[in-house]
Amino acid sequence: MPDVHPGLVPGRECGACTACCRELTIESDALRKVQGVLCVHCTPEQGCGIYQTRPDACRDWYCQWRRYAWLDDSWRPDRSGLLLRATDDDVPDGFASGIGVVVDVLGGCHRLLPLEAMEVIGALIGAGVATFLSVPSVAGFTSGRVLLNPSLEDAVRKGEGDAMRARLVDAYLMSALHPKEAIEL
Repeated sequence: MPDVHPGLVPGRECGACTACCRELTIESDALRKVQGVLCVHCTPEQGCGIYQTRPDACRDWYCQWRRYAWLDDSWRPDRSGLLLRATDDDVPDGFASGIGVVVDVLGGCHRLLPLEAMEVIGALIGAGVATFLSVPSVAGFTSGRVLLNPSLEDAVRKGEGDAMRARLVDAYLMSALHPKEAIEL
C-alpha cells in the first residue's frame, strides 16, 4: 500500500498554484479563514506574501501532489482542477492507515472524467486508501464529502471505466447537493 502521507517530493514546488490558499479552512491563532475565500496574504498566481513567516498551519500543510512522486506536473492543483489532500477525519474503521485522501474538485465534474483522473482515484482505492470526493461549496460554507470506496471498489477491481465514470458523476452530484452549513470560526 502506498504511503498516504510521505515526505515531500524533492524539487517539487508550488509555483504559481494557490489552490490551498483559497480552498482550505484555517483555524489557528495566527490565521483564521473559511473555505472558498482567498487568504489575505495571498497574491493570486504568485503565492504567499508572508511565505517566510507564514503561520504553522500553512507551514506544515502540503497537498498530495507535493508528496506523491507518482503524480506528474499535470497534477498540480491549479492545472488539474483537483486538490488531493490527506485527512484523518471520519476515516471508517477497516482502513489500515487511518488516513485517507480527499479529492477536492475545483472545477466542474468534467475534471473527474479524464482517464488520468480515474486512474489516480482507482490507484488510491485499489491500494485500500479511504478516498473521498468533495465538491467545494460557496465561500464560507461546508462542502459535502462522499466516501468513494464502497461504490467504486468493484469497478476498479474489474477495470470497468464506464462504471467508474458513472459512479464518479453520482458521487459528484451527491457531494454538490449535500446540505451546507455556515463555517463559524
